[in-house]
Amino acid sequence: MLPPFIPQSEWGGALSAAIVFVVFLLASGVANIVFRVFLSRIASRIPGTLDEELLNVTRGPVVLFIALSGLFVALLILTSLDSPRYELITGYQDYVLRAWLVVIIAEVAYLIYHLLDAALTWYIQKIAITTETELDDRLLPPLKRIMPLLVYSLSFLMALSVLNIPISPILAGLGIGGLAVALAVQPTLANFFAGTYVVTEGELNTGDYIELQGGPSGYVVEVGWRSTKIRSMFNNLVIIPNSQMANSIVTNYYSPEPAMNVLVYCGVSYDSDLNVVESVVREASQELVSESEYAVDDEPWFGFEEFGDSNISFWVFVQATDRLGSFYLTSDLVKVIHSRLTAEGIEINYPVRKLVFPSENGTVPEAPPIPPVPPTRP
Repeated sequence: MLPPFIPQSEWGGALSAAIVFVVFLLASGVANIVFRVFLSRIASRIPGTLDEELLNVTRGPVVLFIALSGLFVALLILTSLDSPRYELITGYQDYVLRAWLVVIIAEVAYLIYHLLDAALTWYIQKIAITTETELDDRLLPPLKRIMPLLVYSLSFLMALSVLNIPISPILAGLGIGGLAVALAVQPTLANFFAGTYVVTEGELNTGDYIELQGGPSGYVVEVGWRSTKIRSMFNNLVIIPNSQMANSIVTNYYSPEPAMNVLVYCGVSYDSDLNVVESVVREASQELVSESEYAVDDEPWFGFEEFGDSNISFWVFVQATDRLGSFYLTSDLVKVIHSRLTAEGIEINYPVRKLVFPSENGTVPEAPPIPPVPPTRP
């Protein structure tokens, strides 16, 4: 039924449809101009703001929606005319309304997706790089890839419902198909969900040195949703599935801080003066800590441990700047301790085994005297 101000005549109805369509087209043009004015004002104040991005995304769908609304209103007027001239389209108002609803659903879905995509892109480029945590850097890109599938799938089901197409069989088929797909890609899904755990925990960061129990070790290159990539000490790229990362014991040598402890064991002869040994080793270790770029400038710890088979054992405890520095510092500490003990004439014994065989009459011969050990060169 047409409104009372629209002529009911054959030509009056067609003219009214044309006038409505033209008015909506003009309205879409005015809306386009208004959006451009607002965008220019916002860009002149602070370019690249979220308001500018959202208005720029909204402009196209809104202008197109106004123009399409004029088209569908004009079609509703034409399909409601009771005239032989329009008998081919008379009585199709219901189909026009359904088509209009489908267009509205498509427009809204398109607008929602692009608004969310613009907001996420702006956040990643402007905000995520300034935050201390890397969780948003890892979480938002996969969300951007999944978002269009979710938005357009829901809009497609809503459009089918508007067209009176039953969606229950489709949902049932998707459920069975989804179960089959889930069983087929079970390892991939396991790695994906394990990746959500690894990413959201935030315990592994790029550049950390990690070691898996009974597995590889190296520097973290990338923590992804399916796998974690590390660079080994041999400069090889090792790709570890996240399911294995989640089920393994992982040692992070950079957490809670990169500095790590270095413990070196040694031993001296039982004839040594232990006070002199302690003084010499402490002095040598302190000099190394003060001069080495791989050591944390702190006082070394020293202690005797046990009476060994050949030596009285002791240990030296210092702290390296990081995992890589611990290798250099350990090597330098062993060299400096050995050099200083040798210079002071303090002996580091090595195990010697003496074999005694019985004589023909069954007696054990007296062992010959042990020759003196020649002095080592400094």
